[in-house]
Amino acid sequence: MIESPGNPKIKELVKLRESPRRRKERGLFFVEGGDDLLALAKEGRQVEEVYFCRNLKADGLENIQIDEFTTLGITTIEVSSAAFSKASYRSASHGIIGTVRVWGLGLEKGSINKNEPVVILDEVEKPGNLGAVLRSVEAFGGGGIILSDPAVDFFNPNVVRASRGLIGRVPLAVGSKDEVWNWLKNSGRKIIATSSHASKYLGQDAFPLSAAFIFGSEKSGLGEFWKNQPLDWLKIPMRGTASSLNINVSVACVLYELNRSIP
Repeated sequence: MIESPGNPKIKELVKLRESPRRRKERGLFFVEGGDDLLALAKEGRQVEEVYFCRNLKADGLENIQIDEFTTLGITTIEVSSAAFSKASYRSASHGIIGTVRVWGLGLEKGSINKNEPVVILDEVEKPGNLGAVLRSVEAFGGGGIILSDPAVDFFNPNVVRASRGLIGRVPLAVGSKDEVWNWLKNSGRKIIATSSHASKYLGQDAFPLSAAFIFGSEKSGLGEFWKNQPLDWLKIPMRGTASSLNINVSVACVLYELNRSIP
């Protein structure tokens, strides 16, 4: 049992939680919550170690989860309340945190399902938004997500938390704008960009299930690079005075409409 908050393993957990550079150096990322860790393990992601604190567990579920981790051959380590509080970042934690091995995010051929819609997020900035988009893409049967010049680390703990462990299920790749555009041109997909300034409304035309939808950053939308490409553009019809929607809401609206329009 680890008692001290100053234990090297606890200090390393804090570094993985806080530092993108440390996550890159170690090839590991920090996950808090037994449900999310089990979801990742069941998707074949490599859970390295699980830390648990009996004093913080709210019910008997965590005991069952610890048994599941042990059955899967994952190292489990008990820690004191003080040590767990040092490593944790969630005030309402149920007493389980862990480390997971990162995986490749390249734009290799076949990394995204060709027969399902793909979502491209350009310069996405907020971890919570990215995690929420992961949930929406999974819920509406999306084939995957491509991040174009992202301003956020995919393995940020807040991405994991907002995705509720689906970070390990939804195919995702990362590339520069040029790399993403070349991938799209070679994909054979219909490519649609979204903008509040477009003249065509979502729902006016039907799109193939394999369409690719490009969404701009939360701050400024799609920039000049995409405006200079031969794209179809659409906007989401809104009756209120809001100038734009949260990116996850926009993704959910588009994927819902795509599903609704398919017989």
